[in-house]
Amino acid sequence: MHDANKYRTANLLGALALAVTDEFYLAIRNRASGGPSEAAALVEIATWPNETIDALSRTLRLSPAGTTRLVDRLVREGLVRREVSDADRRARTLSATVAGRARVAAILAARREVFDRALSQLEPEDRSTLELLLERMLTAMTPNRETCDHTCRLCDLDNCPPDLCPVEQAAREKDR
Repeated sequence: MHDANKYRTANLLGALALAVTDEFYLAIRNRASGGPSEAAALVEIATWPNETIDALSRTLRLSPAGTTRLVDRLVREGLVRREVSDADRRARTLSATVAGRARVAAILAARREVFDRALSQLEPEDRSTLELLLERMLTAMTPNRETCDHTCRLCDLDNCPPDLCPVEQAAREKDR
C-alpha cells in the first residue's frame, strides 16, 4: 500500500473513532445524564456485580480517590450500593440498584443507536467484512488483561459475550 493511502486510512479511522465517541458521549449526556466515566462505571458495576473499588479503578484507569468520589456520587444518586464483601469483611463490593440497571439499559441503547447510525450505510456483506477486520484490529490492540477490561468497559455483553469477544480472547491468550 502506498504510504499516502496508509496514512489516509489511519486518518479516516481516527476521524470515525472520534465522531462515534463524541456522538456516544453526547447521547449518554442527553439520555442517561452523566459523563463517560459515570457511564463506564455503571456499565461495569452492573455487568460485574460485587466488583471492588480497586478493580473498578484499574478498569476505568482512574485513581482510587477519583474512583471513590465517582462511586460516592453514584451511591448518592441511588444507582449503586456498597456492600460488605463476603470474602473480606474489610472490603466493600459494588452492585447496581434497579435504578442503576435502568440507567445502564439507557446507556447501552444510546450506544447501539449511535453505532447503528454509523453502520447504516453498509451492506450486509460489508458489515461481515468489517466485523472480521475489527476483530483482527482489536486483537492487535489487546496486550493484556488490564487493556481488555478497559477496552470493554462500555460493551454490551449480550451482543458480544466473552466467549466470542476478540478482546477477551486476546487477553486470555496473553494470560497463558
